[in-house]
Amino acid sequence: MDKSKNGKNSRVVITGIGVILPNTFSVQDFWTNLSEGRSQLDFITRFPTEDFPIKVAGEMNTFDWKKHLPDLSDKYSKNYNTETLALMAAMEEANKDAGIAKGDLHPSRVGFIDSSSRASMAWWDFAWRKYLEEKDANVFDRYSVLTSMASNPTNLTAINANIQGFVTTVSAACVGGHHAISLCYQAIRKGRAEVMYAGGHEFPLLKPLMMMYSDPMSRVMSLEKDNPKKGIRPYDKNRDGFLLGEGAVVLVMERLDRAIQRGAKIYSEVLGTYSYNEADHAMRMDLTGKKATTGLRHLMKISGLRLGDIDYFCGHGTATHNNDLAESRAIGHLYEGRPKFHWAPVGSIKPIFGHTFGAAGIINVAATSLMLKNQTLCPTINLENPDPECDHDHVAEGARKAKIRYAISMAFAIGSQSSFVSLAAPEF
Repeated sequence: MDKSKNGKNSRVVITGIGVILPNTFSVQDFWTNLSEGRSQLDFITRFPTEDFPIKVAGEMNTFDWKKHLPDLSDKYSKNYNTETLALMAAMEEANKDAGIAKGDLHPSRVGFIDSSSRASMAWWDFAWRKYLEEKDANVFDRYSVLTSMASNPTNLTAINANIQGFVTTVSAACVGGHHAISLCYQAIRKGRAEVMYAGGHEFPLLKPLMMMYSDPMSRVMSLEKDNPKKGIRPYDKNRDGFLLGEGAVVLVMERLDRAIQRGAKIYSEVLGTYSYNEADHAMRMDLTGKKATTGLRHLMKISGLRLGDIDYFCGHGTATHNNDLAESRAIGHLYEGRPKFHWAPVGSIKPIFGHTFGAAGIINVAATSLMLKNQTLCPTINLENPDPECDHDHVAEGARKAKIRYAISMAFAIGSQSSFVSLAAPEF
């Protein structure tokens, strides 16, 4: 069967990327920051940190939604928070990048799957503080029924874009973005949709949330206080944990034959997805890495790939002791018995924008797709002294031109969840 045709097992490609991240509002901004290793982390201005252990984050302070959504009426926008406006803007930018104009798509043949681990926390924080300060119950008005829901940014974005197909929000911590891609991938392959949007948004820069991750007994967040750009150091023996970032990213996914027919720019082909529960430890990966290795082997089988085909792993790379160790051990088991010069490079983009939880998988796949399109590996910045157990080829020297045919995006999450997406360079 010709898988490029509509119907069962159609081939699926990524043709648009919409990015709303700290100081990053276009695909070109995104690629420049990634390929040149320009970290967007800086000292927190959102709230005082004098008596707070976490000093650094990726704040989205320069976002002007009106530049991306000029047609959005103030009548509606006044009731939307930054989460919703950022996701709407990312959708607009994704369509613009994909060359899709309003009216080009039949609304019922389009869907949107969005990921966020803790959507609307900012709304609850704002509403409760206002209520306590003003004792005004009107803060919980009729709009609160909608705006307090985790699915609110997704639903309002779908309404704004006139998407009338399958729309939902998934919440699966750091693997949620991969789950969104998987659902979009299957919808297109089975002929249920012509175009699907896979999105992720996260706005976690709230003091109470950060306190949970900076608890002295189980801290996984970096205490960097001198050089914010070096706050996240994946795979380094002196790594100290992750720092948080905020923003929204949307991918346009469609059938290969449709993309070719309309002359679309193609970033990558999605070859396969594999998500599973390790059923091991509630708070971390299996530290032996063996369960992740099994998952990677399943993905390669599904994708029709051999180990020697893989040219790059875009790792989860949180710069926490356990994640980096388990991830590296998994890759080590995968290549067991083979000399290291046969191993594919492993990278992490977390030091650029921070950890974005539910949006992290989407950002990884967007970054990996651009690496495949540009045949250039982005650097893992801040890696100066590799942990002996994480001693892979990390492209730490800077961007590297390379022949990249196939790559794998990796994601791991609290709750014993793991997920992988395989991608191919656009050679059609």
